[in-house]
Parts: sequence; C-alpha cells; structure tokens
Amino acid sequence: MRDAVLHAIDMCVKALEQRADAHWVIAFSGGKDSSAVLKIFLSAYRRARVRPRAATLIYCDTGVENPILDAYVKTLLMRMRAEFESAELPIGVRILKAPVQDRFFVRLIGRGYPPPTNSFRWCTTGLRIRPVSQFIRGHRPEDTVLALGLRRSESRQRDRSLQRSADLYWQKQREGVGEYDLFLPIVEMDVPEVWDAVFGLSEPRCLKPQALEDLYRDASGECPVIKAPEAPPCASGRFGCWTCTVVRKDRSGAELIRSGHHELIPYFKFRQWLTEIRNDPSRRWPRRRSGQEGMGPLTIEARREVLERIEELEFATSSEILDADERGLIASLWRIDDIPRLSFPLNGPRA
Repeated sequence: MRDAVLHAIDMCVKALEQRADAHWVIAFSGGKDSSAVLKIFLSAYRRARVRPRAATLIYCDTGVENPILDAYVKTLLMRMRAEFESAELPIGVRILKAPVQDRFFVRLIGRGYPPPTNSFRWCTTGLRIRPVSQFIRGHRPEDTVLALGLRRSESRQRDRSLQRSADLYWQKQREGVGEYDLFLPIVEMDVPEVWDAVFGLSEPRCLKPQALEDLYRDASGECPVIKAPEAPPCASGRFGCWTCTVVRKDRSGAELIRSGHHELIPYFKFRQWLTEIRNDPSRRWPRRRSGQEGMGPLTIEARREVLERIEELEFATSSEILDADERGLIASLWRIDDIPRLSFPLNGPRA
C-alpha cells in the first residue's frame, strides 16, 4: 500500500481522536473518491484509541441519478447497513432526499424552470446541498464533522477555495445552518492513490473494488479509467444525473450505452431532447416572473410536452420517475398558473 494511503489513515486517526465528541458524517456518492474516504475512515476508526460514539453514512438521492450507479449504490448501502450491524459498528446509513418542492421535475414541469445551464445551475443546491444542510441542522452543526472526498487539482476553482485554509485537511463550511467542519482525508491524493485505497483497504467488505472499477471502465469508453489498481488513469469518468443539461455531452452515459447498458438509451434520448428545446423561444414565456424582459419559464404547453415525454419514458423503462407527491404538487403549481386541474393527468404513466 502506498505511503499516501497510510498517511491519509494516520491523519484520519488523529482527527477522530481530536474530535471524538463530534457527530461524524461520511458523505457517500458511490464513486471512487467517496469509496476511498469510507475505507480510510473505517480503517482509522479501527485504529483510533478514542472513537466517536456514533457516525452516519449519508447518500443524497437526487431522484435523477444515473440509473446504473443509483442501483449499484442503493444495493451497496443495504449491504453496508447489515455489515455495520453485524460488526457492531455504530455507523448509521441514511438516504437523504430533497423535499418535494425542490425536486427536479417539480421545478421543471411545475414551475417551468428551464433545464439547467452553467449560468443557471439551479439543480445542485436544491437536490444535493440543501438536503445535507438540513440533515446537519438536526445534529448541531457546531458539533458535526463532515468527511468529504474532495481533492486538490480537480479544478482551479476548488484549489483556490482550499488554499484559503492553513490546514488543507480541515475546512469550514457555511450553508445557512451554522458553521461546521469539513474533514478531507484524500485532499492530497491523486487518482492512482485513490484507487490504491479502494483496492488495498478491506472494509467494508461488501464494497467490491472490481465492481466499481468495472463501472468506471464502462463509462470511459476506449480509454479505460483504470487498467489495474497501480496503473495511472488516462481519462476521467464521471457519473451524474441522467437529466444533466449543464454539460454539453453526457460522455459517461454514452459510453455506458456503448459498453452494453442499452437500458439507458431512453434516458439518454430524453436528456438530448431537453438540451435541444431548452432555449427555444416558442417554448418559453416572453417575460420572467419578475416582469423583466427576457426568456422566462417554460410555457404551459411546453410543460405538458415534458410531462408527456416523462410518461413515455416511464412506460419505456418500467420505472417511476414522478411519484404521487410530485404529481400532486405539479398539479397545484399548474393551477397557480391558471391551469385547470382536470388538464393534469393524476393517474401516473399511461399504459
């Protein structure tokens, strides 16, 4: 095992002993970075002389995660919960979800938000940041430590934010719920070292490194992210929401389809369609809700069109994309925009 992994474990042991009175929260997305953080945390927890009484592993379910990764993570979380209980580790597992009013299609179909762009990226705060903040609010922010898989050199913007702190491993976070601490165990690790942690550390045993490696290989196309645990990567495979219109091309989705995950094709086509209609003036109000000139929300006709496409997608994939609560709120929001209740199909996807 490389020195970087051992150093990260040592730093985590020190952090756990220093903040044994805190509620530790481990953010888990299912990707390589958060998997490395979890494995380092568990290794450090076993070695620490003084340990926190409890910790919580959290996964933020946006409702529009890549279906392949989402299924992988939710199955893994179920197995982790059983493994932690069997090993008598005081680590809870929680799946967080945004309140119904913040969910992706409630905003898109109900309020008429245009699909997100880099300049109007309304999805991240509501779907990811706010659910975590609300969770921490219920656990005394000042007594909470959130372990995250942030690394230097992932982006210039991230490097600038990390450089503001004298100790890279410890950062302060303010999200309107009070200040709380971030601990970044892999902040100084590069990608091969992250994979060293994933393959080299044993717990949790239900997290199979090869399964995760296969996901990344399938998402990266001709140039595999990882050829072997010690091999340097030649590309960066990233998973995101299947609805994401912020990036120009969903390369990971396209490569997963190319590698044989043909069940993603309907999702991929829907995402492409959203990108194409996003800036169509005929599908947008001529004014914003504030009264200012410029393209405003999606028109009612466009929202109906999106809803019809969603129902077709639900039928094609045998999945539920809009639940009853979301449908009910969308109907209410349509009424606010003077849409008769009877014009909204409340009975779910058509056969």
